[in-house]
Amino acid sequence: MNWNSIRTKLIAFMILATIIPTTAALIISYVTTTNALKERAVTENQNLLYQGRMNLESDLEELNRNSLTVYSDPEFFRSLYYSHGNISTGGRQSATMQSMYHAITGTRQVYLYVDGQRESTLYAQDIARKASDIRLYREIPDLQGRKLFIQPPHALHTYGFQLAYPYEENTKVLTLYRVIERVPSSERLGLVAIDLDMTFLSRISSQLFQPGNEQLYIASEDGIVMYSGDEARIGRPLGEDWYKTIMASGQQQGYFEHNDNIYVYNRVQTSVSNWTMIKEIPSSYILSSADKAAFINILLLAVSFLLIIAAMIWISVRITAPIRELVGFMSQVKSGRMTVDIESDRKDEIGILYRRFSSMMDTINNLILQEYKLKLANRTNQLRALQAQVNPHFMNNALQTIGTLALEHDMKRIYSLISALARMMRYSMYNTDKPVTLRTELNHIKDYIELQKERFENGFDFRYDVEESTLELTIPKMLIQPLVENFFKHGMNPVARDNYILVQSRRLSPSLVQITVEDNGNGMPEEQFEALQAQLRQLEELDLEQLQVSSEDKEDHSGIGLINIMTRLKLYSRGKSGFNLENNQPRGFRVVLTIHVEGETDEGIDRR
Repeated sequence: MNWNSIRTKLIAFMILATIIPTTAALIISYVTTTNALKERAVTENQNLLYQGRMNLESDLEELNRNSLTVYSDPEFFRSLYYSHGNISTGGRQSATMQSMYHAITGTRQVYLYVDGQRESTLYAQDIARKASDIRLYREIPDLQGRKLFIQPPHALHTYGFQLAYPYEENTKVLTLYRVIERVPSSERLGLVAIDLDMTFLSRISSQLFQPGNEQLYIASEDGIVMYSGDEARIGRPLGEDWYKTIMASGQQQGYFEHNDNIYVYNRVQTSVSNWTMIKEIPSSYILSSADKAAFINILLLAVSFLLIIAAMIWISVRITAPIRELVGFMSQVKSGRMTVDIESDRKDEIGILYRRFSSMMDTINNLILQEYKLKLANRTNQLRALQAQVNPHFMNNALQTIGTLALEHDMKRIYSLISALARMMRYSMYNTDKPVTLRTELNHIKDYIELQKERFENGFDFRYDVEESTLELTIPKMLIQPLVENFFKHGMNPVARDNYILVQSRRLSPSLVQITVEDNGNGMPEEQFEALQAQLRQLEELDLEQLQVSSEDKEDHSGIGLINIMTRLKLYSRGKSGFNLENNQPRGFRVVLTIHVEGETDEGIDRR
């Protein structure tokens, strides 16, 4: 082994750099993770118990309000002074007990005993059963002066009544007892008992712990288990040390660790109870994921040593060689060779680097080519206007002289038309390869329209609907005027009185503008329209580098050089703009340009 080689030094360094920090990281990570897991478990379970407490308190308060129906129903309260023999009394009591029976989910039965009449009523299985001249049922516990009491879970009984469908054996319920008094005095009139099956507690409690791994207790103020994941504990007293610790704390909620278990508790305080929800979580259950992660990390550390050695050898061969090759390509580009053949079939970062560098070179070459073609297209579009001018400056000066002479003879209309024509010539002659603002292009179109109105004696209507926010956006020069000119060459009907041409612009997005040129002229014959659409679709499928701009003075059958316009638009926006033709119904023609706005304002045009 050559200790002076980069490969050997790299392998040795990576092994040392892996062993020391990884081992330390494993120890620190395990300690930190175990503490974090405990803290997170406590926080999550405190939140969980809080939510469970709120739900349970809500249900208990609802149960309390349901039992208060004996006071809120005046007819029922008055019925306590009369015997069952009174039909109205019996019906009123049955109706109220039925309402109480259906008000709380999980209610098994409702029992009423009236002291003065020595009568009892049991509403169960949707039937009210009555008995007279009997004593209070013997299994009802001594309330010891309490007016409201919830009896811990006990075996379900029928208060001495016979039911059509006997209950299942060992069915447990918890019972709310409320003493009925002659308010405002404390004289007792009777007692109402509401039996609830264990779903009253289990539907909330079962969502608060993981059976088999965790345990949940709901203990009454007397330390009796009202609910537990272990059914054998239900109804029995809690005497464990951890419960005594909770009772001694006097806090509303809290947690502590005892005998490798974490206990999280929260008190349920309502007008009918002072219970405590306690969740027991084994520390081993909380830390099981940390122990498993530590084992996996140790295993991965051993495997990583082997992988590091193999990876260093592979990296030195796979990375350094292609990097040197790429540096050579860069040197060729630096020397001026812009057509370097850069290819790589690698799928990793080196391959991406190759492809990005190759893409960058293609982009640079395409930008150079597109810029050249765009300038060529702009100049080609101006060719017709310049071919007829033997001396453009002479013609412009001559027009200014004629205009001045017309003004001296008070021929203002002639002066206005000559000035419009002069502005059009200046617009056509200067800076043909630079983009202009939409405002500048529209001013040129207005000058053109003014001349055409004189020519056709105002035989058409020019409509102008342009959003203000689009006027300063830049577009290729002479892009819209040929579309307007097409109306007068091919579309206008001289005998019609409703001729119009519309130029409209709308901003579709911050970088997208739609320009529409529409008329109600003769339109285009369907056969020619289909042929033109096919030609434009072929042009749309070409890549930017395949576009060719013709410098010959040829017009297509439509007379507006649509191919030239679409080519210039595609080059200007690098293929991001759209071009759409439509034959209006019943007559007319529409061209819709969707332009991706780029370029700079042409500041060389004097529009004054």
